[in-house]
Amino acid sequence: MVVTGDIGCYSLGVFPPLKRIDTILCMGGGVSMAHGMQIAERMQGTGDGKRRKIVGMVGDSTFFHSGITGLLDISYNKGAAVIIVVDNRTTAMTGHQEHPGTGRTLMGEQTISASIEDFGRACGMKNIATVDPYDLKATTETLRHALDSNEPWLIVSRSPCPLYTKSNVGPARQVNQELCKKCKLCLRLGCPAIEYINDEIRVNETLCGGCALCEKVCKDGAFETARGACGE
Repeated sequence: MVVTGDIGCYSLGVFPPLKRIDTILCMGGGVSMAHGMQIAERMQGTGDGKRRKIVGMVGDSTFFHSGITGLLDISYNKGAAVIIVVDNRTTAMTGHQEHPGTGRTLMGEQTISASIEDFGRACGMKNIATVDPYDLKATTETLRHALDSNEPWLIVSRSPCPLYTKSNVGPARQVNQELCKKCKLCLRLGCPAIEYINDEIRVNETLCGGCALCEKVCKDGAFETARGACGE
C-alpha cells in the first residue's frame, strides 16, 4: 500500500524501524494526496489488474487546520481512501498548543470541543471508527476491515500524548531474559525505551511509558511489569 503522511510528530514514522510513510508534503497533504493517488490508482491500476490501497494520515490539530477540505473532497468525488487521524489531543509538533478539538482556547479558557467524527459525518463519510491505539487487537481488526472495503473510511486513533499529560499510561516494563528468544519483533515498535545491548533486549525504565505494546507483540511472554514500578 501507499501511505501519504502529513506534517506532525507522526512524520517520524518515515524513519526506521517503522518506515511506513511514503510521502510528506504540507499540512493537509496526508488527506488530499491520498485522495488524488487513490483516484489515479483506480483509473490506471498497477498494470497487472491489481490496485494498491491508499492510506492517508493526519494529526488532530492539522485535521482542523487543513484536513477537513480534503475529507470533503473524498466524499464528494466518491473516493475510497482510508484516512487515519492520529488524535493525541494536542498540537504536539510545535509545543502542545490547544486546538478546536481540545475544549480550551489558546489562553486556556474553556470552550467548545469540536468532534473529528462529527466533521467526518458532516463531510459525508459513512464509515467512521474510533480506536484506542494501545488496544492492538481492535486497532488491527479495524484497519483490516477498512482496507478490505472499497469505500472511504475515517479512522480516529485517539489517545492523549504522554508528554502533554505528563503521566505514564501504566507501570514500566522489564524483560525476563529467561523467556526472551531475541526474535527482535519488539524492536519493530520503534519504542525508544526498548534497547538491544550486548545481545540482550532490555527496557530503559526511565523512558518506558507503560503502554504495554511490547507485551502485546511479544510471542514468548518475555515482557512483564518491572519490580517496584509505580502503579504495579
